[in-house]
Order: sequence, then C-alpha cells, then structure tokens
Amino acid sequence: MTEKISCSVGILTFNSGKTLRRALESVKEVEDIIVCDGGSSDDTLKIANEYGARVIAQSEACKNTDGSLKDFACAKNQLIKEARHPYLLILDSDEAASPELVQELARIVREGNEDGYRIPIRMWWKGEMIEHAANYPGYQYRIVRTDRNVRMVKPVHERPVFSRTPGAASTLATPWYVYLDDDFVYNYMERNGKYAKRELEALGAISFRRWLGSVAPRNLRSIAGVIVKTLWYRFRYPGAVHMPLLVEWGRVRYHFSLMCGALQQICHL
Repeated sequence: MTEKISCSVGILTFNSGKTLRRALESVKEVEDIIVCDGGSSDDTLKIANEYGARVIAQSEACKNTDGSLKDFACAKNQLIKEARHPYLLILDSDEAASPELVQELARIVREGNEDGYRIPIRMWWKGEMIEHAANYPGYQYRIVRTDRNVRMVKPVHERPVFSRTPGAASTLATPWYVYLDDDFVYNYMERNGKYAKRELEALGAISFRRWLGSVAPRNLRSIAGVIVKTLWYRFRYPGAVHMPLLVEWGRVRYHFSLMCGALQQICHL
C-alpha cells in the first residue's frame, strides 16, 4: 500500500453527489480528507464515507436561514481549524487537483515553508481542457498553513490573510481543475447573480465619491480586461480550445451588475 501524503484536504459540499467522487478521487493519496457539508440529502455523505473522509457540518453561523452558504470564508475557516496537518488544500466539490498538483503537495509537505501557495486555475468543458480564458492564470491561495494563524476573510470571493506574507516560492505552476457544466455556461448570470448580490451586501452603503473613485474604475478595468484578452486569444490562437463566449460575456455582465448595483444603492440612500 502506497504511503499517504501527510497533508489535509478540505472540500465544501451541499448535495454534491454528481461531482464529489471526481474531487475525492483526485486527492485519494492524501491522508486527511475533510468534507464540510451543508446538510446534503443526496448521496454526498455516502460517497464521502467511501473515500474515508471525515464529515463535519457547516456551522449555522456560516449559513442563511434556508441552509445555503452565505459566508464562504466562515466555512473555510472551519476546514483550517479541523485540519490534522500543517498544510491544507482547499477544493470545491466540482473541482479536482491535477496529478501534478498532488505531486507538488507531497514536495511541499517535505520542503515547504510558506504560509500559503498560489495555484493557477485550468477549466474543462465537454471533456476538453480550455487552453485560453480571460481569467487565466487565475491564481488563488488554495494551499494554506493551518498552524500559523492564517484565516479566510470576505463572505464571497474569499481570500486568506497571513501573518507572514508568502514569498516568490509560493506561486506554483501546477493547476487545480474546475469542470464546467452546461448550466454554468448557458446560465452564467442566473447562476452567479447570487454572488453579485452578496458582494453588494458586503459593500454596504458607500458615497458617490467612493463609487466614482474605486468601484466604477475597478469594475471597468475588469470588463476591459475580459474583452481585450478574449479578442486577443481568439486572434492569436485560432485553433485552440477557448473559454465559451457565453462565459466571457457573463463575466462582463457580472462586473456591470456590480457597478450598476452599487450606484443604485447610492441613489436609494
């Protein structure tokens, strides 16, 4: 029997039976797997038990009254607290670790000393890995130290806060995978509108001056970046596998909705 990697993996779930097996299969070499569940009624917990994962319940403090997750940082802080090893890889149930990333995890366990590691994203759709997308490389801190007071902040688009800023060695080349389904591609805004709503709620009451100086420029830069990168990649790599245009357009609409929603909040003050 192959010796397990002395690392922890944390996965957030809620009725994730359709995708969880793929996620767990990708990290089966890791010794400590934690599933933080929001009250699944499908076969999510059965699958978790098949892979020997420890199942914990998402804290009520992290959830809305209907049971949905309102604060992703809150739930991921649960994972940090529950981890049995100094390093924790955080995944969503519709994601997976690439084989190369698992190998890198083993190296980090032996040699690593950073408080967190940034990982690039790679997406899949209809069995093909998307080679070019406006949000690539999309680095996120998905590996964090659990014994150095690292904590996650922000209810949506959460990020870690470190007591010691990670150095250049914290940026990895090995990706984690996200698998797009038809619902994600064809209904991007309908699926992700709830995140825009939560971002606006977190933003709260702001002045027009702040909107003009911060909110609008930030979102306009994001919109311009999506448009320019999408056009450039299609011109430069015509035969490559690109992110579906519906998703890229969805990202443009998302940032428009944040910018306009914040302005509406100002007008209603």
